[in-house]
Amino acid sequence: MNDVLQYIYFIFLLLILVSLVVSVITYFHKRKNKGSDKYDELMIRTKLWWGMAIIFVLSMAFHPTVSLISLMILCFLALREYFSMLETRKQDRRIFIWAYLAIPLNFFWIYIGWYGMFIVFIPIYVFLFLPLVRIFRNGSAGFLKSVSMTQWGLMLLVFGISHLALFATMPEITRHDVRIAEQYGALMVLYLVPLTQANDVIHLLVSKKFGKKKLLPSANPDLTWDGFAAGVIGTVLLSVIIAPYITPMNLSFSIFSGLLISVTGFFGTVVMSVLKRNFFLKETVNGRVIESKTINKVDSLTYTAPVFFHMVYYYIF
Repeated sequence: MNDVLQYIYFIFLLLILVSLVVSVITYFHKRKNKGSDKYDELMIRTKLWWGMAIIFVLSMAFHPTVSLISLMILCFLALREYFSMLETRKQDRRIFIWAYLAIPLNFFWIYIGWYGMFIVFIPIYVFLFLPLVRIFRNGSAGFLKSVSMTQWGLMLLVFGISHLALFATMPEITRHDVRIAEQYGALMVLYLVPLTQANDVIHLLVSKKFGKKKLLPSANPDLTWDGFAAGVIGTVLLSVIIAPYITPMNLSFSIFSGLLISVTGFFGTVVMSVLKRNFFLKETVNGRVIESKTINKVDSLTYTAPVFFHMVYYYIF
């Protein structure tokens, strides 16, 4: 327990340092470039770090349900923002309501430790149910667009992110060693989230400051090969440093985990970037395109959370 507390102290000290560095960079850049928002996304990323760290500490101090409820609210806010940024019709509201109702049920399966139901609930049962709601009430006009957009949102912003909550229930769903699950299960969130966000920050910072060759300009013009390489190297190094304190991983496994988190985090970022460019077309009354506040904070976690969970669940827990 003392090792865990020391690691928590280290995380908060690191957060303070990163926040100061990002704030200084943003301040001088805006001062030099007359209010440019080039580094504003870095501020968004660091805020998520703080939120996740505080939630983890509160769940340790009081009850793991604190983190479960917090993640459920996060998924609700992300899905609501997703729906608000789509071009929809009045007929689509009923299917959106059913999508919202799926969120507490999804987290209830996690709460009671019913892993089998969780893993099939949204991908199978909700997937098969939502088209029926759309057909019986609103006919076939716009059917494919409304159903597919709704299911995309549920899979990425609810099912994907909710894998973070599964780590706290690892002792109930473990396939191997209950002792290891009790000792390290919940701590894996404190390993995954900082590495995911560190990868994003390193990638963005290097891409904006030193990047030259665009990686996927049609998806996200801000990302470069230089940033991608720096993100991979930085994430792997951080993984090697952090893993011995709060995970049962050996050196080779921690290297592979860092590589996996970096690559899948990049995939999550570019997939959400493409979705925003395809679907998020609705404008405000003043003619300004609605900016994402919640989705930008969790885009990479939509990929890293499920992929990393299933890897460690299969090989470790």
